Amino acid sequence: MRTFLLRSILFFGILFLLAWSADIWITRQFKKLDSSPFGNWNDIYSSSIQSDILILGSSRAYVQFNPRILDSVLHVNSYNLGMNGRAVESQVIKYHTYRRKHNTKPKLILFEIYQGTLDTSNGFDRLQFVPYLKDPMLWNDIRKVDEFSWADCFIPCWRYSHYKKDVADIIKGKSVYCDPKYTLYKGFCDFDKPWDGSKLAKIDTLHYSRIPSAINELKQFLKECQEDSIQVVFVIAPYYIGATRKIDDIDGMYNLFYSITEPYQVPIMDYTNNPLSCDTAYFYNNSHLNRKGATLFSLKLAHDLDSLHLIPGEGNCTVPKYVRKYDL
Repeated sequence: MRTFLLRSILFFGILFLLAWSADIWITRQFKKLDSSPFGNWNDIYSSSIQSDILILGSSRAYVQFNPRILDSVLHVNSYNLGMNGRAVESQVIKYHTYRRKHNTKPKLILFEIYQGTLDTSNGFDRLQFVPYLKDPMLWNDIRKVDEFSWADCFIPCWRYSHYKKDVADIIKGKSVYCDPKYTLYKGFCDFDKPWDGSKLAKIDTLHYSRIPSAINELKQFLKECQEDSIQVVFVIAPYYIGATRKIDDIDGMYNLFYSITEPYQVPIMDYTNNPLSCDTAYFYNNSHLNRKGATLFSLKLAHDLDSLHLIPGEGNCTVPKYVRKYDL
C-alpha cells in the first residue's frame, strides 16, 4: 500500500510538473505575439505605453482609430486599446490594468461608443485574457464579469484546455494571430477587406443596449477619470447608414448617453451622418470601416479634435465650454 501511494505521488508529481512546464511554454508563445488582441496586452504588461491620447472601445475602435494619423496631425503620442467585444466592463478592466502597470496617465481618452456599448451578452473575446490570468488583480477583476473557474487560474494548462485548436494553431504558426497582416501598430489593426453586406441583409431591427450594470460601470469609469483630471470624449464612429436606419428608437439611445455624460461634462463627437457613412466603398461590413475609410475618418477626427480644442494642454490653457454633442 505504501509503495502504491509513493508511486501515485510520484506519478502525479511528474504529471503536474509537465503540465506546469507546458503552461509556462504556451503562455510565452502568446506573449511573443504582436498581433491582435495580444499585442497591446503585451505592451500593457511591459509598461511601455507612453501616450497622451488613449483610445478605448470595441473592435470599431481598434480597426478605425489610426494612431499613426492622430500622432502626425496632432503632434501627440496616442495608443489604441480597442478590443474585440462590446462589453464596457471588459474595456474598463483593460484600462485599469493599463494604469496598474505604470503606463503613462493619458491627458485625453477617446471612448468609442455605439448601440452595443451598454450590453453584456457575448461581450468579449475571452481568449485575450487567458495568458494573463495569473495576474491576481486581473483575475479578481475578470471574475466579476465572466465565469472563469478557479481551475483556470490554479491548475496548470487548464485555462488553455478550452482553446485547444487556437493553442495548436499558434504553436504551428498557422493561427490568424500569427498572420503578419494582423500585426498591430500602437494597438491599431489595419484591416483591408472588401464590402460584405450579408450580415446587414439578415438584420431587421437593431436594438440599443441599456443593461443597468454596464451603465453603472461606465458612470464609475467617468467619475474616476474626472477625479484623475483626465478628459474623456465619447466618439460615435461612422456606421453604415443602411444599418443606422435599422436602429430602433435612436433618439432614446442618444438620450441615454446624454444622461450618462452630462454630469461629467463629457462631449460626444457624432459621425453618424458623416458622408463616409453613406458609401460602402469605405466599409467592410455595416459597422466597420476598411483601410480607406479608417484613414479618412482618422484624418477627420484628428482635425476635429484640433479645431474644437478638445486636447488638454495643446495650445489651449482653458477648458472649452461643454457642448453636449458635436455633429460631425
